[in-house]
Amino acid sequence: MRLTQLDVVNQCLASMGETPLNSIDSDHPFVAAALLKMKTTNTQEQAKGWWFNTDYITLTPDPNTKFIYVPADAINVNPDDDGNALVIRGRRLYDRFRSSYEFTAPVSVSLVRELPFDDLPMLANHMIAARTVLDFQNDYDGDAEKYNKLGGAYQQVFTTLRAEHIRQMKSNMLNNPSVMKTLRQIRPMSRYTRY
Repeated sequence: MRLTQLDVVNQCLASMGETPLNSIDSDHPFVAAALLKMKTTNTQEQAKGWWFNTDYITLTPDPNTKFIYVPADAINVNPDDDGNALVIRGRRLYDRFRSSYEFTAPVSVSLVRELPFDDLPMLANHMIAARTVLDFQNDYDGDAEKYNKLGGAYQQVFTTLRAEHIRQMKSNMLNNPSVMKTLRQIRPMSRYTRY
């Protein structure tokens, strides 16, 4: 079942022993805190870079300023070329090796984007909800037993989502360039050795 923001707010309220709401009521003392916690959690969890929020794109510098502006929903950027040290500063791309915002050529990157909560895959939707409730409960109640139970629920959905990420990315250790290099250096053993 896909969760809505109201579902997450009601889960946060339930962790405090509060009755559920029929709609998001901004006058309720805990609603604003729950929504802020969900927004923060959404950014933190998506910053890890999952299969559903990572785009492989080429960013082109502005012809006048030579700046590369990143999209507003960008959380992180990873250059395809390992030799570059590119980071996002403000809304522009910055090259730490050259100490410059100016670029003369397009740059290929993997861009981690922040998607709205309602647009997430169902497993990610549930993971962010579980983490939101966990953090909310820790901030407002702090009951160790509740926290441990909520932590277990978060860990379970995180593990499931991580397994799905591995399946979607078709990750294979043997396709890693450093592993392939090491495997090429291994020579088969001979049954007969010289003394």
